[in-house]
Amino acid sequence: MKSHNPLVSVVMPVRNTGIFLMEAISSILSQTYKNIELIIVNDASTDETSKILSSLKDKRVRIFKNKKRLGVTAAANIAISKANGKLIARMDGDDIASLNRIEKQVKFLKNHKNVVAVGGQCQLINAEGQVFGSKTFPQTYSKIKKMIFSSVPLQQPTLMVDSSRLPKNFVWYDEDYSSAEELELLFKLFEFGEVRNLRDVLLKYRIHNANTSLNNPKKTFFLTLKTRFLAISKYGYRPTFGGVITTIAQLLIISLIPNTWIYPIYSVVRGMHKLDVKINPDADVSLQKTFELDQV
Repeated sequence: MKSHNPLVSVVMPVRNTGIFLMEAISSILSQTYKNIELIIVNDASTDETSKILSSLKDKRVRIFKNKKRLGVTAAANIAISKANGKLIARMDGDDIASLNRIEKQVKFLKNHKNVVAVGGQCQLINAEGQVFGSKTFPQTYSKIKKMIFSSVPLQQPTLMVDSSRLPKNFVWYDEDYSSAEELELLFKLFEFGEVRNLRDVLLKYRIHNANTSLNNPKKTFFLTLKTRFLAISKYGYRPTFGGVITTIAQLLIISLIPNTWIYPIYSVVRGMHKLDVKINPDADVSLQKTFELDQV
């Protein structure tokens, strides 16, 4: 980061997020940190997303559209490939970034040369934008590495990565791990520096009935489980004994209980408030929100 105010490329893959999209975009364009570009990849949306995007006049916004639906991981990879900045920030099209999110993360990365990526804390909001809970994440690298084998230690749409600390051939998202791609990315980032979380709330993370992992949390869990064991064999990750025991317990519980029980149990264990959301049942925001189950 040679520049005093380096360019930050905010990448936002979107599909059919029209009901939330402008609020998400505005939260980025209104940041206290001004040297940004917002790269949006429209993954063949069929709602008003394309119309909303075509109305944007801000020169910092760059829009790309897939002719056919490729999925969130492919859309995110396309957005990253278009980025001009060395600092890459993830954002979803249905969340709301805190106004000083980018400023705080840039400052932290500039002051911590051993850190390759940083996230932050989240408030939880429903479809109407009402805060109903929160998710907290460990701040230190050691606690993040320990937690990752039993829970997701960083919320993906708060992630900022200093790509100057990565090799030029670095592969960002593995498209074979959709719904768990963010976990696989974290394991890879561990090889090039520390991953940390700020103590600050950086995001209002929206939970609604169209979250795909809420519809099929078992699928998300088993993809996450596969990713964890891939990290052992491929990236040399060594889980703690407690992490292994927790994962085995999760496997037994998830295998035995119905899908509809998983989120209520998870929300209690994770310290979140009761889910209370309403949404248009015809809305398709599945690309944006594969809810990162921290696992019960």
